[in-house]
Amino acid sequence: MNKKGIGLTIALALISLELGLGIIFGYFTARLLAGKQTGQQGIIKSLAFQIGNYKLHFHHWLLSLGALTLAFFFNLFHFHFFYGFIGGWIVQGVFSYKDWKKILIKRNEVDESKDSSPSSLARGELDR
Repeated sequence: MNKKGIGLTIALALISLELGLGIIFGYFTARLLAGKQTGQQGIIKSLAFQIGNYKLHFHHWLLSLGALTLAFFFNLFHFHFFYGFIGGWIVQGVFSYKDWKKILIKRNEVDESKDSSPSSLARGELDR
């Protein structure tokens, strides 16, 4: 975790120790299950689709943000730990990968960054 991630975790832990512990546990769980570096497939397969000349990549941090928003809006969790846990997935995804903000990628950008043959797309090698 870099300095920004540590600072964010400490700040949130001051609000709630339960929230801070959730962030730490979520961060390390995501780190264990996700790819170790940009472009590497993790234990849990990434969710990416080819749409014409574009690749639509739902990063785990983006899916986690959606889950956190729904959980908060519908008050699904009564313990701050669970919100922190999901937040830890977001922190890990944003602060650990260079391509965290690339969600919709043109085909030629994908070609330049990595082999994008149909077989590599089918194997999910372009994830992250």
